[in-house]
Amino acid sequence: MRWLDLSRYLKIANDDVYKNEGIGLHKLLIVPFVLQIFVAVAIVGYISLRNGQLAVNQLADQLMDKVNKLVDQHLNSYLATPHQINQLNVKAVQLGILDVYRFEDAGHYFWKQMQVFDVSYIGYALTTGELVASGRYLDGRGITIDELSSRTQGKAYTYATDSQGNRTTVLRVYENYQPLAEAWYTDTVKARKPTWTAVYTWDEPAEHLLITASCPLYDKNDRLLGVIGADFLLTKISKFLASIDISPTGKIFIIERNGLLIASSSQEKPLTVLQGKAQRLNVLHSQDALMQAMAQHIHDEFGGFAQIKRSQKLNVQYNHKRHFVHVTPWYDSLGLDWLVVTVVPESDFMAQINRNTQMTIALCLLALLVAIIVGLLTSQWIVRPIQKLSIASKAIASGDLNQSVKIEGVKELDVLSQSFNRMALQIKESLEQLEIRVEQRTAELKTAKQASEAASQAKGEFLAKMSHELRTPLNAILGFTKLMHLDASITAEQKENLKIIGRSGEHLLILINDVLDMSKIEAGCSVLNKKKFDLYTLLNSLEEMFQFKAQSKGLQLKVERTGEVPQFVYSDEIKLRQILINLLSNAIKFTPEGYVTVRLQAIEETPKGSPAFKTVYFEVKDTGLGIAPHELAILFEPFVQTETGRKSEQGTGLGLAIAKNFVQLMGGELTVNSQLGKGSSFQFNIRLELADSAEWQQSITRQVIGLALGQPTYRIVVADGHLAHRRILKQMLTNVGFEVREAENGQEAIALCQNWEPHLIWMDIQMPIVSDYEAIKQIKSHPTHQVIIVASAASTLEEDTLLAAGCDDILRKPVREHAIWQKLAQHLGVRYRYQTQRLTSQGEATLHNVLKTDSLNVMSPGWIAELRQAAAKLDAETLLQLINQIPSEHDFLAQALQQKVKNFDFDQLIDLAQSSSSL
Repeated sequence: MRWLDLSRYLKIANDDVYKNEGIGLHKLLIVPFVLQIFVAVAIVGYISLRNGQLAVNQLADQLMDKVNKLVDQHLNSYLATPHQINQLNVKAVQLGILDVYRFEDAGHYFWKQMQVFDVSYIGYALTTGELVASGRYLDGRGITIDELSSRTQGKAYTYATDSQGNRTTVLRVYENYQPLAEAWYTDTVKARKPTWTAVYTWDEPAEHLLITASCPLYDKNDRLLGVIGADFLLTKISKFLASIDISPTGKIFIIERNGLLIASSSQEKPLTVLQGKAQRLNVLHSQDALMQAMAQHIHDEFGGFAQIKRSQKLNVQYNHKRHFVHVTPWYDSLGLDWLVVTVVPESDFMAQINRNTQMTIALCLLALLVAIIVGLLTSQWIVRPIQKLSIASKAIASGDLNQSVKIEGVKELDVLSQSFNRMALQIKESLEQLEIRVEQRTAELKTAKQASEAASQAKGEFLAKMSHELRTPLNAILGFTKLMHLDASITAEQKENLKIIGRSGEHLLILINDVLDMSKIEAGCSVLNKKKFDLYTLLNSLEEMFQFKAQSKGLQLKVERTGEVPQFVYSDEIKLRQILINLLSNAIKFTPEGYVTVRLQAIEETPKGSPAFKTVYFEVKDTGLGIAPHELAILFEPFVQTETGRKSEQGTGLGLAIAKNFVQLMGGELTVNSQLGKGSSFQFNIRLELADSAEWQQSITRQVIGLALGQPTYRIVVADGHLAHRRILKQMLTNVGFEVREAENGQEAIALCQNWEPHLIWMDIQMPIVSDYEAIKQIKSHPTHQVIIVASAASTLEEDTLLAAGCDDILRKPVREHAIWQKLAQHLGVRYRYQTQRLTSQGEATLHNVLKTDSLNVMSPGWIAELRQAAAKLDAETLLQLINQIPSEHDFLAQALQQKVKNFDFDQLIDLAQSSSSL
């Protein structure tokens, strides 16, 4: 690599840097300066606006207080006048100045009062039904006089008057007017004191809203003469409210406690006239939107107008604007109880403040503009020399190292340019030296990579070879142990020794699997192999497996589960078993006394959880030595052991690492809680898919003892280079009823396939003479006879190779007996006879209970007779042949009879046959 090539490399690296440019110097110089000015102006503007708002609040309160006082004074003044007139007239009657029976003079008297007082109507009605009054209620007629007396023959006349108060012409005549039926008369008679009437309207014209102040009139003997009253027109209050200069859009209105409008500063009238009838307006239905909205808010805020007992100040948001609202109760001693409401929009006060704010914003923008211009000029003066340096540095990064920059005017930048020039020269020299180093490092990395790949390949080959070499003898050990254990003639001590051999073989298999599993995990090749299994049976087998070891140490091994834990699930049984074996093995190993507990508990699913799954909590807890806190962080690392583990000189340090990875693969997380000297607890949650329990409740765990009747003779070839393996498999298959031949190598397997035409070939790899792969290809190439080939392998690598060569199926070493029967049934359709170890879920029964006096009646009399004769001759071979003829639905009977033959209970067989013959 030439140094120019290295320069191109640097160019690529620098291009990546340029794609992530930071803040430009222009911005760095301008933005802080602009921000300072902006913040300063903004703070000043905010303080100014805030102070203005506070001033507005104070001004609004003062203005509304002033308005309320003004309205209160006006109402007190206006509404006191009618009662003052009544008091004057009552006094005039008492002093004899006014004679109530001289109607002509009384009318003229009231006409004079109308000239003085600003009321609408003054008059009285006597108990005799006679009435005299004067008022101004007819538009364009001035002051009129009304009279109803004997002189008018019971009719009410309305007279026009001249400038002296003399009656001139009759304006109207009411035929049936009854003043004693009016509310102002009847209410006052009942009250027996001065009072107000309810607010009402005149009949003609109907557009006037008024209220009457009335007072009872008594003679010297305290006898009621009549009622004297004065009407007050409420329209005058509205005119007064409209005259108050509160604000451009402010409102003042007065309402009764029921919401009916008395008066307002708006143009809206407090009543409407429909077809000549007046209807009063409720403020909640007002056409004035502001009045209606404020009234509605007040009504909702206090739960009704009647609930307001004292003056209230509110701030109400309406149309996105704030409004100041002042509600003041107004009442007098004679029964009036009203509410005075003042509403002032904040915007009426904020107009000038808003103009000041706009001016502040304009000044702020102007200051920003000036700051930007000044900042740009300053930054250009500083940035232009720096840009020269930047262009030169980019050129160097592009590979052009012949760069020299000269800057004058700014002392600091002149020093920087000189340093830059020296740096460019040093870079050119350094690149030449760097090229040599890069070539050396590249060669070293290439060598290291080749060595790593070789080591990885050697590791894989070693693990595959060791797996095969270790599993092959294990296959013989575990196979012969299983066959010998089925022999009824061995003693109990021998059976126990066989169990020890089997457990030792299983332990060695676990160690092999640990190494292979860790290798798979590191390579990322470990996957779940789900199948249906009985979780309870798995727990029982683990308890049985570890019970002996626990008892030998004086430990109590307990397996606990709640009733909600599912029995039949669909998951990876092998990995779950491996997890629990690893945890239990460690727990028992490091617990000198106490107990080890395996606890399972179903966790409540959320309503969204699938009913086809159940989350199960697993915990393995012990009272052992515990784990130091500083060792918990490395506990799950491969090949790492705690101090206690190293002292025990047992294990590989893989168990917990494998368990943690398997739990993660199953969707959980393995955690630990431990206290040194008190024990440890390992726990994890996994979601298990539920299997169909109906299938499992009818299933039984059975030992194959023979082939079912009515099947052809199956020919099996056992091809294996190890004599022990061939012997085990041949004996196992022959005992059941298969016809078996052996092949020591691939060539013999090919010959048997051509000459004997077997149905299936069990083949082990690594056979001599002709390789197993070559043998498979030649057997599969037979033109007429297609044979099933099932191979046994010790690693996943071997499995893939064998399947690619043409094998129909694979079994992992060491081969399990039940797997052999399963593969034969799968590929050949073989049916078996079984020895039942556990009956269906409907209940267990002993073989002894099966044999009753009528048990043999399921067979023919001739068969029973032959059984009796064979038993009398002690012919066990004939007896077994007869027993094999029993149909499969009577499997329990066949097993019971076989047990009798094995125990040489021929007398009982004779008795049973005789009892069945006599029935």
